[in-house]
Amino acid sequence: MRRDVVYIPLALTVLMGCASGPIPGRLTEPGKPSKTVTLNYRSSVFGGSGKLWALLPDGQRYSGKYVLTPYASDHHMVSTLEGDRGGTMTCRFKLNEPGVGPDKGGTGKCEVSQGGVIDARF
Repeated sequence: MRRDVVYIPLALTVLMGCASGPIPGRLTEPGKPSKTVTLNYRSSVFGGSGKLWALLPDGQRYSGKYVLTPYASDHHMVSTLEGDRGGTMTCRFKLNEPGVGPDKGGTGKCEVSQGGVIDARF
């Protein structure tokens, strides 16, 4: 009984430590009008990495892991996402608070293997 008092708050703290949210962006493709897209993230329990995913207007779903690189000068978070139809998306973000992750906002760019670019500001 005494252990339950310790484990329940500890479990709740761990679960609440996983931040998640949207990263709004604009997809620009050659010869097409730009479109609003949303990338989504969920940080890992211990920070330093997490999951990133998006659904593009053509219906292809992309997902993968992101990694924080807080000491890099040109980017603080990187990710390569795999599409469910064989495409890839490479993303680089400059974060407002590099050691914290995407929770505090930033800017980024994702290059889609089919020729599109997503510019994000969050």
